[in-house]
Amino acid sequence: MIPLLALLLAPSQVVIATPRGVTAVPVTMERGSAAVAVLRVADILGLTTALDGSQATIALGNSVFVFQLGAPFVRTGGDVYALMCAPYLARDTLFVPLDWLVVSVPRASSGRFRWDPGAARLDEVPVAPVAVRAPPLDPSPNPMTGLRLPHAIVIDPGHGGVDPGNPGLYFPNGLVEKDITLSIARLLRAELMRRGLTVRMTRMTDTLLDLADRGAACSNECDLFVSIHVNAMPSGPRREQTRGVETYFLSDAKTEDQKRVAKMENDAIRFEAAIATGDLGFILRDLQSNEYLRESARLAELVQREASGVHPGGDRGVQQAGFMVLSTARRPAILVEAGFATNRDDATFLASGFGEHKLASAIAGGIVAYLREFERKLAVVAPMGGR
Repeated sequence: MIPLLALLLAPSQVVIATPRGVTAVPVTMERGSAAVAVLRVADILGLTTALDGSQATIALGNSVFVFQLGAPFVRTGGDVYALMCAPYLARDTLFVPLDWLVVSVPRASSGRFRWDPGAARLDEVPVAPVAVRAPPLDPSPNPMTGLRLPHAIVIDPGHGGVDPGNPGLYFPNGLVEKDITLSIARLLRAELMRRGLTVRMTRMTDTLLDLADRGAACSNECDLFVSIHVNAMPSGPRREQTRGVETYFLSDAKTEDQKRVAKMENDAIRFEAAIATGDLGFILRDLQSNEYLRESARLAELVQREASGVHPGGDRGVQQAGFMVLSTARRPAILVEAGFATNRDDATFLASGFGEHKLASAIAGGIVAYLREFERKLAVVAPMGGR
């Protein structure tokens, strides 16, 4: 039986107001405590949700919340907070405690959201837009990078959750591609933040995201999209000999190797719960409308130059192929194949802390080099001081 006090204190609905609109969300008491269906709040808040067994992950902007079904706790940013009740699944829908929405979300958002208990209303506080494309009148360069403008990067660790990626023929201790990509991506995030850049990860934990959602994370508040993967060769005479790093941008695959890599990475769609008809077909159509292809090719060139300089497997060059994960990014976007799990030396390098740090630092260097070029182009179009 539901406690009378809980019924009296819990609102029957909450109102969520954001720039995307205003939505009334019903509150359920079916498990004895106030809870809301994540589906009801996902669009209005811009949430990304993933389920992996009994673990649920919800991303809200740069904040990632990790729940364990049946446990009244949530983990975010290295901290663990108690909840009034445990999240649960009912009718194939994820329900989370109301206090996560009205307490944890405002606390983790650094003032972006405010909860009004009297009105049972959660408001996203408007912020003044930041002009990142127009140079300031008197910019001071970052002493480490020479960059004068703020920049935001989205990093995508490939695969995750039920999708392990390639099994890692020579990776030790049962590691697979999804483990290596997440490790490199976390180090890349740290390197870029150390250089003063804003970074968002498509996943911070071992979760599965739809391919289309990964690239779509880089739109308005994003300058670049970088996806991290590990290559593998099929059985044959070249399997264990082929090694090295290569960087891809979105275009038509020209060689059999490029087609093989694109097929291998796009095959991750088989792990997605629902596949829309023609998902793979839209890639080629997007090639005609993507205005960032030239910039993506230049970004790939600079990242490849830096990465190949530290990679023991050598330089396999800049490549092009029809990757779904790149096709939905609305900014310059690249995919780094960090080495071959089917080569013993590459696998040892990628599975070592030393190798991962060197590679992450090199990729960060290539990104900063591209951004410096980008700012120089802006200065030509709009000279400093508006003259």
